[in-house]
Amino acid sequence: MVIEMPEAPLPRGKIETPAYSGSEIEEEALRLQEAIKQPMRWDLELCRALAPLTLEINRLKREQGVFLIAHSYQTPDIVYGVADSVADSYSLSKDARDAPQQTILFSSVRFMAETAKIVSPHKTVLHPSPEAGCSLSDGISAQDVIDLKEAHPGVPVVCYINTSAAVKAECDVCVTSSNYIKICERLPGDRLIFVPDRFMGKHLQTALSDKEVLVYGGECEVHANFTGEKIRTWRNSMDDHGVDLVVMSHPECDADVLEESDVVGSSEILKDEALRMASKGQRDFMLVTECGTADRVLAESDEDLNLIGACVMCRHMKSTQLEDILQALRDPRADQVIELDADVIESARMCLDEMFRLMD
Repeated sequence: MVIEMPEAPLPRGKIETPAYSGSEIEEEALRLQEAIKQPMRWDLELCRALAPLTLEINRLKREQGVFLIAHSYQTPDIVYGVADSVADSYSLSKDARDAPQQTILFSSVRFMAETAKIVSPHKTVLHPSPEAGCSLSDGISAQDVIDLKEAHPGVPVVCYINTSAAVKAECDVCVTSSNYIKICERLPGDRLIFVPDRFMGKHLQTALSDKEVLVYGGECEVHANFTGEKIRTWRNSMDDHGVDLVVMSHPECDADVLEESDVVGSSEILKDEALRMASKGQRDFMLVTECGTADRVLAESDEDLNLIGACVMCRHMKSTQLEDILQALRDPRADQVIELDADVIESARMCLDEMFRLMD
């Protein structure tokens, strides 16, 4: 039983590519299909249609000295066809910072490309889909944080990395889905404000029994779809069929989902733990997160796995296609080049640096 996945994207056909030979296209199509490992969804015909795009993108990357990074939630043709690095948002920003190339193309949503610019202000950062937002990031403004600080003077403000550069610039410390509990435990005082994810904030309220956590009301529109009741229904059904189901959930989900889960962690932690368990003989998983994590587990495991349930696709993450990347490489528009005020970069970087200090 395989997870119900969205259809693979067809090329839009709105951007022309050079004429590659039949043998070049066939070789590239076979490479794509072998890397993605979903021959029913990503069949050879589709991979042949995508091959001219991936060939041209990879050629331009080499010629122009571009480091192309993609979040795990991007589609497999981007992840396995053209990306030089794939991970979660902050790991990718560090990769962008450490890469020798002076131009970074970030295939993701807007706040992630902004974070790359914060840590690499001297580099050119391209974002092919400037309209690709995030319900968490778009749900809070810098003014909202200023108002919270005025209402609760002296209380440290912790922001999840899924926030704009302007919001980070108004906060005291940034956290990720891998370290938010550890960082908040180490903050001085017995109160903190957590923005913008109310579900992650609720989890903090439970985990930090000695601190008062004031929580903002934002949520991820993907992870808000999951409920504990749905997971219990799936688990009971699998138990009736003798299936040992491992439920793995992202901490952006509600508390009742996390209570029903065997593993809770970031997209990278979920992927790595699924691969580790698969290598030890576990075959049946329910991945309670965006569909891209399931794509990566299927592509990177050598085992025959059952991914059970139905993932939820992020419309923002999936808005970028190969044509968008190729266009941004050829002739980037002004709105595809990340530009941030110097004072925003400085303040936001202090917010990120404080995270590193508290992790040491």
